[in-house]
Amino acid sequence: MPVGILPPVSPGSRPGAMKRKDSFVSANGRAGGSSSAATASPIFTDGRLDFLTYLPYEIAMVIVIYADFPAITTIAQVSRSWSRFARDNAVWRRLFLQQPEWRTPKALVAAGRTVGGRRRRFYQGAPGDATSTNNNNNNNNSNNTLGVATPSSSVCTSGANTPRIGDDFGNYGVANDSVANGARQLLSSYSGSSLRPAIALQHMVAPSPNLAAINCISDEPGYIKPVAVDLSGRLVGANWNYLFQQRLELDRRWAKGISQVHTITGHADSVYCVQYDGDKIVTGSRDRTIKIWDSRTLQCMRTLTGHEASVLCLKYDSTTMVTGSSDSSVIVWDLASGRPLQKLVSHTAGVLDVAFSDNHIVSCSKDCTIKVWDRATGKLLRTMVGHRGPVNAVQLHGDRIVSASGDSLIKMWDVKTGSLIRTFAGHTRGLACVQFDGKTIVSGSSDQLIKVWNSESGQCIQTLKGHKDLVRTLHFAGGRRAVSGSYDQTVKVWDIVTGECTLDLKDVHTSWVFDVQFSTSRIVSTSQDQKIVVWDFGQGLDLTNID
Repeated sequence: MPVGILPPVSPGSRPGAMKRKDSFVSANGRAGGSSSAATASPIFTDGRLDFLTYLPYEIAMVIVIYADFPAITTIAQVSRSWSRFARDNAVWRRLFLQQPEWRTPKALVAAGRTVGGRRRRFYQGAPGDATSTNNNNNNNNSNNTLGVATPSSSVCTSGANTPRIGDDFGNYGVANDSVANGARQLLSSYSGSSLRPAIALQHMVAPSPNLAAINCISDEPGYIKPVAVDLSGRLVGANWNYLFQQRLELDRRWAKGISQVHTITGHADSVYCVQYDGDKIVTGSRDRTIKIWDSRTLQCMRTLTGHEASVLCLKYDSTTMVTGSSDSSVIVWDLASGRPLQKLVSHTAGVLDVAFSDNHIVSCSKDCTIKVWDRATGKLLRTMVGHRGPVNAVQLHGDRIVSASGDSLIKMWDVKTGSLIRTFAGHTRGLACVQFDGKTIVSGSSDQLIKVWNSESGQCIQTLKGHKDLVRTLHFAGGRRAVSGSYDQTVKVWDIVTGECTLDLKDVHTSWVFDVQFSTSRIVSTSQDQKIVVWDFGQGLDLTNID
């Protein structure tokens, strides 16, 4: 049945229900004018039907919650009561979690699901607030499974007419005309564009600063925190439409290349390697030092020394950092104190890359070998020989090692036995970098190509073309997005499914790009020009609870 626009509703003459004085959308898609017949039978008259409004709220939500985002934007335009369904927090939670590339902390996803064996309930406006209607079925079902949280579980109360905040944040009201008109105009102007939902969303879930409840959960008037806690500080839920808005705006910036660019200087020579998280950026340089920078202020917090030559590679986790150097050694560091714990010596040439897991440290070298060490003791467990050129990059995932060499081959090994499992051939020149997420391998080469491989079949499933020189570095952590850096002095963002270069970042580095890392909101790259460059796509957004 074609979907049309229903005008706002007003209190009806039927007890406990609503009467529509405006035109309905008929079952055949034609708008019908008001009539005495419509007044006599508001639910269905002369082929005209509004089925959602007259269902109990929880039953209507069972229908609405399965709509996708374009359908939700349409529902928001139909009528005032339908707009209320489209703003329900349960809808936005489902929409957020359905996005394959969107991640959020597991604790946040789990919060708000059940209380005492029942579904936690979402916010429903109290009588008289911006989202309330005069439908008795809605207002009287105070204990429905998708309704309002009970007062005992509320974070705060601010008066009889204050919207109640329960186990999940809910619908911070939006003017219905804004929803209908804004979404209608923007959906039509962005028809066929992948950015359409991001724009329309701004008109659907923009928080209203007039709700008294806002000040109960925020120190800043007009600001809605994305999560709710109870009086003991326990995480109890999330404002999913707020999180959806923030994440969709972030995607829009990635698509348009909208970012703040920051440059960090401090190393005295080329910067070869980088890894970062929300708190710190760690870099290694030809100046033989490792520097730890504050991710927020971009100021250097600590400088570590220990290698006798260039620091070529590094990896860290929550407790430990492992670095490799042109001095042929691997050093294991205590990350918190910056103190060296072990020095692993066996390679006969520079250590070009390292990887590690809970039990193993893997290193590869210009001496054409791969070595596996016991992480706890530092004992050398085995050496793998098979490449006919320098092994420039190595990845470890589960019990699989993937290596890339100057001999133009990728090899997969068993970390426990050292046996060769598979060889991947397809590049025509030496490889400089490789990434492996357990299923997919992405490789970069001096043939200027990036190839995507199925790790089980060995088949090349995509070739990415665009760089004009050696592809020196790659970062890929699953999903569709990969980021590369090249000796052509550019950083590129790719969709590995379509093979499309979605973003080309240039005219920032003035020499070869040596390493690149990316996260949900940032790209960080290093170069021979001694600069660390940060592209920040999330500046000004609230990404605290977006992974």
